[in-house]
Amino acid sequence: MAETLGSIIDKLIIKRIRLHHLEKMAPTAKIKPAIRLVNQQIEDYTSEIEDFLKKAVKGEVIIKEPKIKLYKNPPSALNLKKINKLGKLIDLLSKINTRQWDLEDQIREKGIAFKKIAGLKREIDLSNKDRNDSIDRIDEVLEKQINSHTKTSPAAARNKELSNRSKLRGIFGVGIKQCQK
Repeated sequence: MAETLGSIIDKLIIKRIRLHHLEKMAPTAKIKPAIRLVNQQIEDYTSEIEDFLKKAVKGEVIIKEPKIKLYKNPPSALNLKKINKLGKLIDLLSKINTRQWDLEDQIREKGIAFKKIAGLKREIDLSNKDRNDSIDRIDEVLEKQINSHTKTSPAAARNKELSNRSKLRGIFGVGIKQCQK
């Protein structure tokens, strides 16, 4: 599956959270290189976002991958369909990732009761569903925004073609080049 804007932003946010936690630690010989590495990864993801957006506007990338979701969890209370601004969605994804990091830290505590572990695991599962739904919504909103600004442009036609090829790949489990044969 190709990277989408939502998935790249998700990785960037997680790196930012990791950096925050690393910076709170004592600067040891092990922590200093880890901080340098994470800072470089943040820089790389930031550049990747810029490159993705440039390619998306030109119709050179798949903006939104088709997905089949088989969640058995209750529907999210987030009501993501009402959020149509990328900035708000990115902020929400950041909050979800921060909360999920904290939940995962709690579950790793020594001496935690099994009943509490089960409750935390359930919260993590629900949080992860919200996280994935937020990533997908970022991609939906970007696709709508680009297509609304480029309805008659070659980029819109190219985005539609790439999206259709991606759907074929998802349905038949084969690559784009195989579909063209």
